[in-house]
Amino acid sequence: MRVVFAGSGAFAIPALETLAGSSSRHPLALVVSRPDRPQGRGRRVEPTPVRRRALELGLPVEAPESANDPGYLDRLDALEADLCIVADYGEILGKRFRSLWKIGAFNLHGSLLPAYRGAAPVAHAILRGETEAGVTLFRIVKELDSGPIVDVERTAIDRLESAGELEERLASLSGTLLARNLEAFASGGFRETPQDPARATYAPKLEKSAGLIDWTLDAATISNLSRAMNPWPGAHSHLRASGRAPERTVFPRLSPAPGAGTEGLEPGAVAEVRKDGFRIACGGGAVEVLEVQREGKAALKAAEYLRGRPLRRGDLFSSALEGTP
Repeated sequence: MRVVFAGSGAFAIPALETLAGSSSRHPLALVVSRPDRPQGRGRRVEPTPVRRRALELGLPVEAPESANDPGYLDRLDALEADLCIVADYGEILGKRFRSLWKIGAFNLHGSLLPAYRGAAPVAHAILRGETEAGVTLFRIVKELDSGPIVDVERTAIDRLESAGELEERLASLSGTLLARNLEAFASGGFRETPQDPARATYAPKLEKSAGLIDWTLDAATISNLSRAMNPWPGAHSHLRASGRAPERTVFPRLSPAPGAGTEGLEPGAVAEVRKDGFRIACGGGAVEVLEVQREGKAALKAAEYLRGRPLRRGDLFSSALEGTP
């Protein structure tokens, strides 16, 4: 069975490594990734994580402007591959692409489909307080993430696990899931189960504004937001302490704090300051600040933050956007 792999982001690397490790039995004919793009603050042109890893492994890798380009589709057709595996590729793949492969084109998606179809399934699952996540292997069809399911791998979500941490675990599980199904693909013994569209939920791409904390919400919801927006765009607010200019502050990790004294405080106000940390009042209860990050600085434990930015009860973290009173 000859295989083509299409992937770009770090989530796809374990699947790539699985295919590379199986290439003596199922040759990996080609790795397809997105073109090199400017990355980071310096805007240096860098290869995608998948292209970089493929080069390290000595695998053939190409980065077309579009995998749907007719000329490039001719190139793929000439490979006469049986199976295409896709993970975190970054382009919607058209009808002709999907029809090139004798067995088909199948995607690894970081959710338990049909829940959380779309670009940001991990963040949205945490945001909604889910306690279980997983990876789904399914056939790619025209409708977004709606093709029949071949197999799933499930895992519990840890209580304080961030989106970045969970996505890393799911990436590893995707390699396990793919390895478990390669022989079934080769023999034709795999089964496909249609998704139930009535159970579908959606997880659109995150916008930077999604990280702005609304302190009038309850503590559990705000804690979930901090985890869901970590590492990007970061759950953030604006410190408006007496005598200081407003300072954008990111909260990578917050935890509900039962029993915190919030009487007489508005949501967003510092409710308690201790040597080892602090709490912030919410619309319902309070949150314990576990990690905090000042603008342009590294994330710190709450106690370390307080040594450089002392707070007192009543200091306010505001939901107002930058530049607003």
